[in-house]
Amino acid sequence: MKAIAVDKSDPYGTAVIVPQDSPLRSAADLKGKRIATGRGSIGHYIALKALDSVGLTAQDVSFRFLGPVDAKMALANGSVDAWATWEPYTAQAEQVDGARVLVNGRGLWAGNSFLAATDNALADPAKRAALQDYLDRLAAAQRWGYTHLDSYAKTLAQIIGFPEAVARLQFERRKLHWEPIDAKVVADQQAAADFYHRSGLIPQRLDAQATFAQGFRVAKPDEPRQAARE
Repeated sequence: MKAIAVDKSDPYGTAVIVPQDSPLRSAADLKGKRIATGRGSIGHYIALKALDSVGLTAQDVSFRFLGPVDAKMALANGSVDAWATWEPYTAQAEQVDGARVLVNGRGLWAGNSFLAATDNALADPAKRAALQDYLDRLAAAQRWGYTHLDSYAKTLAQIIGFPEAVARLQFERRKLHWEPIDAKVVADQQAAADFYHRSGLIPQRLDAQATFAQGFRVAKPDEPRQAARE
């Protein structure tokens, strides 16, 4: 399995959140506190990076490894002091539950998500062409979403089961856009993997370069999909 394109975003909404009336005001205030998140998730990563940014480690807090539904309840009933999560849960917590962002993801991670394909598919010329066509359609649909926010948010809300305002906020502020794989993307992923390794979340160092496939393009907004495939 290899990543063939990157969906870049503003990482703000991958964040550590707290109740509106929490006395916590910075990452440093997390020392000795209980943080809910999913083990090995991007929320876990953000929490560890937030702690690292102020000279703290996992040993300075108490992690409670919970899924989003249980973490949301734990934050609401005071079983935890903070929740390290991602969109659309961050937007939902802000708009529905009255939570606030304590530490956002900007400067802590690259905001990259990926489209991946199996090695067998990548080795098949016909399937590789189909993957390029699929990527073109994904990018075009995403651009359409940003130029038709009302329609997109309404449909997305129905699909994910969140209020329309939440669906719109998380999509609008993420500023998603597909790009081809380049050296910076690989370097960012290597840095993330190395941090996971140093933090003890993966047992051995990973070679990020081996998890990427080159050669796929992403059409510019005014470029026909056929031209992008040539």
